[in-house]
Amino acid sequence: MCEVWLTENTKKKKNVKKTNKVDVVFDYLDLLNKEILKRFGETATPKDILKHLVERGMVEPKRLRNYMIIADFDRRLSFNKGNRTHTFMDLSHKYKISESQAQNIVYKYRKKSRASENISY
Repeated sequence: MCEVWLTENTKKKKNVKKTNKVDVVFDYLDLLNKEILKRFGETATPKDILKHLVERGMVEPKRLRNYMIIADFDRRLSFNKGNRTHTFMDLSHKYKISESQAQNIVYKYRKKSRASENISY
């Protein structure tokens, strides 16, 4: 009986996402600032910074794709006059994924881009 409780508790703890403490985030930003200045100088553009993060493995290609899918969804939704079905069809064609994958990304990953989901203040 006790073994079952421990196993269930351990599984629950593994699924919980830990947020980063704000001081760790600020330390990371200082380090990143030094790396960017060293590599690109004072004229670094947002594209340069994102390229640096992707090359270093700090931004996963899948997360970048998901972010772009969500951004495209918002842009195309107004173009398609609020028709979600056509918007998901457009996304699935552009990114070569199924319509249900596009829906899952938009509905499940959107909340993960909030600061409160990633940083504990």
